[in-house]
Amino acid sequence: MLDNSGDTMANGFDYTRLKRLITIYYVVQGFLLVLFAAIAFWLQSQAPQQVFINSLIRAVVAQIVLFYPVYRFAAHEAKREVSSCSTSLSKDTLLALRRKRVTGDIVKAAVFIFFLVFILRAPQVPGAQFSILFVFILMTLCYFQCYNFVARRQIKANP
Repeated sequence: MLDNSGDTMANGFDYTRLKRLITIYYVVQGFLLVLFAAIAFWLQSQAPQQVFINSLIRAVVAQIVLFYPVYRFAAHEAKREVSSCSTSLSKDTLLALRRKRVTGDIVKAAVFIFFLVFILRAPQVPGAQFSILFVFILMTLCYFQCYNFVARRQIKANP
């Protein structure tokens, strides 16, 4: 049996909402890449070359350090969303998944607020605020890419 989106309902999964979310995440990634490039070009034209290079090096090092925790969080979120696409979930399971979703949203909001405050309160070292902003943008891109990767892999595993 087919639903309106063309996904089969016989397998017990309806990925319509998840596929839309993945598409939205691709659009947000494009926006973040443009924002990252614009900030980098602006910083390169306004700041001394060494400040720009140091900001990028700090951001890349921080991204390397943060990659695994971000990947684990995104994978956990994606697996939860894939499991919530099942058409045969009990009310208790739906409630548990909703609680996990709210907890994940609170964690994401806390990280956003942390970076916002950290950028505004950053030390007055040349390029410090840009380094923190670069880390935030790169970490957000990493989250979206990892989420989409794991979600697509889970969708293929549960056709």
